[in-house]
Order: sequence, then C-alpha cells, then structure tokens
Amino acid sequence: IMSLSVQFQFMIHVLLYGIFIGVTLDFVCIVKEIFFNYYMQWAIIILYWLIQVPLTFVYIYNVNEGIFHLYILIFLIVGAIIYFKFLKQPLHRDLEMLGESLFTIAHFIKKVVNILVISPIMFIYKLVSDIIMLFLRILKLLFYTPLAKLGKWMSSKKKERRRGKKKTNLNTEEE
Repeated sequence: IMSLSVQFQFMIHVLLYGIFIGVTLDFVCIVKEIFFNYYMQWAIIILYWLIQVPLTFVYIYNVNEGIFHLYILIFLIVGAIIYFKFLKQPLHRDLEMLGESLFTIAHFIKKVVNILVISPIMFIYKLVSDIIMLFLRILKLLFYTPLAKLGKWMSSKKKERRRGKKKTNLNTEEE
C-alpha cells in the first residue's frame, strides 16, 4: 500500500509521461506526413503504438512496482490532453524542425553510405564480372572456336569417308 504522498508523486510522473506520449505521437504524425503512401502511414502509426504501449507498462512497472490503477490511465490521457491543448502550439514548430533535421541527417548518411560503401562494392562487382567475361571470351577464342572448326572439319572428313565407302561398296557390288 502506497502512502498518499507517494501516490501524488506517481500521479505527477504519469502526467508527465502522458505529456511525453503526446509529444512523441505528435512527432510521429509529423514524420508520417512525409510519407505519401497511405499504407506506410498506417504502418508507422501501428508501429508507434506497438512500441509505446509496452514502454508505458515498463515505465509504470519501474516507477510503481507494476501496480496499475484506473487513475493511472486517466492521468496518462490528461497528460496527453495537456500537451495537445496547451503545449502543442509552441512545441510543434520545434518538432517539425527536429523532424526535418533528422531527415536531412538521414539523407546525408544515405549519400555517404552510397558513396563510401555501395559504389565501391558495385565497382568491384562490375570489375570482377568484366574480368570474368573477358577471361571467358579469351578461352572461347583460344579453345572453343578452333576446336569447333576442328570438329566441323573432322565431321566433314567422316562424311566424306562414309560417302567414299558407300561408293566403294556400291562399286564393289556392281563388279
């Protein structure tokens, strides 16, 4: 059983955590607006709640030893309402700037990774594949083409021999 002062402290904690939920939800909504795909927006919201709900219960467990009362849920909702009614307007622009900054940083990291990792790997892949293709063409020129010509020549000689034998057989039969 918690004392009254501990319960009030816990209510303040939960109220602040409700404000935190409001801030993070607002940030996620700003981020999801960047994606034009309807299904991607829904996936982001669902992912947010799949992460946020367990985090909330872990927070409550750590602060209150896992005791969950109805007033905890009420104070979470009140904290979120306080953010959306009173704090959203002054903080919204800051959150937008944070989102834009994160996307700029992500775009920069993507370019750096592309230049430093992907491009060299693709260059090496292309170089190795070109060397292999060149090697195979050289092998084809050295072995396949002369052997193919030799095979055609030998098969034509066999045909000539067969024709010659048939003629000789016909000639011998006629005699």
